[in-house]
Amino acid sequence: MSSHVVFQLSLDQSDLSEAMAMAEVGVASGINVIEAGTILILAEGARNVLPALRKAYPNHPIVADVKCTDGVGPEFGVMFGYGANMATVMASASDASIRNAVAEAAKYPGCEVMVDTMGCSGHAGTDILAQVTASKRAHDLGAHYVVLHLGYDERNANRAMVDDNLLLKWAEAVAKANIGIPIQVVGGLTMAQAKVLPTFGINEIVISMNLGTTSVTAMDYDKITGFTVDLNDSGDRARVQSQISEFIKEVNGSRS
Repeated sequence: MSSHVVFQLSLDQSDLSEAMAMAEVGVASGINVIEAGTILILAEGARNVLPALRKAYPNHPIVADVKCTDGVGPEFGVMFGYGANMATVMASASDASIRNAVAEAAKYPGCEVMVDTMGCSGHAGTDILAQVTASKRAHDLGAHYVVLHLGYDERNANRAMVDDNLLLKWAEAVAKANIGIPIQVVGGLTMAQAKVLPTFGINEIVISMNLGTTSVTAMDYDKITGFTVDLNDSGDRARVQSQISEFIKEVNGSRS
């Protein structure tokens, strides 16, 4: 197992002040990468969100999770211009869109394109080959990352998608395909699942925040990485910080 896994924290609040508070907790817990979630960018605007995160965390990579499908070049240009290091385009987008994203990223030194495979495996999530195909295509079109993503709506509509280890099945298959770019995994990972990923050679994991339905006081952190937290409660914030830190240590195989 790798001794270093990169952890990305998804800021899925709709209020910028709450997102900044969550980022503070995450960074204090050992998070490596900060993600401006889709709902945050939609609610508050990239013009407000990305410069605020860049100013507060100048040394942390920032992802703009905009899930673009068209007009990708101009949209990526906005994200990079406001301080994002990476942005997301959907695997379902056209070849032209993904190529335009890559061309736009090339104008901004160090900026990268992430291709999100959400929805590629059919309604049951069982078409594993489709994940491999989408990942290879992302590489061939010049993307820098592929993001294997079991969506919030689909996994909540069908809990068996998590319980049946679909993300691990996708991840193992894509890793074995040696696609040539880093693989990131997101979508309701349990701690047990996350700890398996480095054995496949996958060292990029996203922790989701405020998309779960379990309060932090009732949270069994072996169950799922997405959960709710009262950011106005210092006790909740302290517990979440401790839980994220412990999760990172567990996945890295170094329980304190």
